[in-house]
Amino acid sequence: MTLTISRLVGIVAIVASSSSAFTVPGTNAGLRTTTTVQPLFAAEPVDSQKAEYSSSSQNKGRRDFLTSAAGATSLPFFFLQPAFAQDSGDSSVNGPICVIGANGKTGSECIGACLARGINVVATSRGGEYTGVYNTEDNKEKGLQNKVCDVTIPSTISSALKGSRAVIFAASSSKAGGTPAAVDNLGLVNVAKACIDLKIPHLVIVSSGAVTKPDSPVYKFLNIFGKIMQEKIKGEDSVRDMYKNIDVSVGTYTVIRPGGLTEEPGKGVGALELNQGDSKSGRISRSDVAALCIEATQYSKIAGETTFE
Repeated sequence: MTLTISRLVGIVAIVASSSSAFTVPGTNAGLRTTTTVQPLFAAEPVDSQKAEYSSSSQNKGRRDFLTSAAGATSLPFFFLQPAFAQDSGDSSVNGPICVIGANGKTGSECIGACLARGINVVATSRGGEYTGVYNTEDNKEKGLQNKVCDVTIPSTISSALKGSRAVIFAASSSKAGGTPAAVDNLGLVNVAKACIDLKIPHLVIVSSGAVTKPDSPVYKFLNIFGKIMQEKIKGEDSVRDMYKNIDVSVGTYTVIRPGGLTEEPGKGVGALELNQGDSKSGRISRSDVAALCIEATQYSKIAGETTFE
């Protein structure tokens, strides 16, 4: 696939990575980007685990691009206007974004990020009532809806997702909601299946940094709690397998793996650094994670089939 100038514009830096977790086959190329302008997704990254499943020309084009860029320490481009990068033609393009796990802290920030952008949003929870800080009458008038969705009960999922332009999976295990195996793994699979069946254009998954590093201190510590890291990567890999034969124009996914989550005000997506390879660690506000999730849904053809830390 030929990459046009308009799709390359916006990347600030592409550097080599020593990690092999998400390297391009046959290379040590990884992706690391920083930018001071929006939109965030203006060139095509790659999820090489997905690429290994497919020999399509689209994936080959992405691999070739990253291979040629490997080793560049600073490659500046220019600002990309949203009109060039914005997807079109999605069957649910005018629908709301559905947030799974809206009563969690990150899920609630996703609700706020949608409302701030004038995007209608469906807040789902097991009880069907969003209780977060954005639950106001004013926001309900602006397009905030409540729906029941329990990811451990497949029969509750489709009705919540139907008609959505995108789904953000921000759910995770809890004492009341279920174990990591039931929520972070099988629950995610249930949601991905519903997205595929309903032809939802984009599924964005909030996972965790270090999820591919079982020997790291972060993985070992977090995995104490019901083997949550182990279940998260199982869920991720199942989603990749489910989407491997689905054209990105029909439906796609993005996995976002944040580092340590904070309650600090967001810096804005333009001030963030993205990496691939699960080789970097850091801290990020939940607000910025939410902003990344929304940005990803706006640029499905660019952010689709990718994993970022």
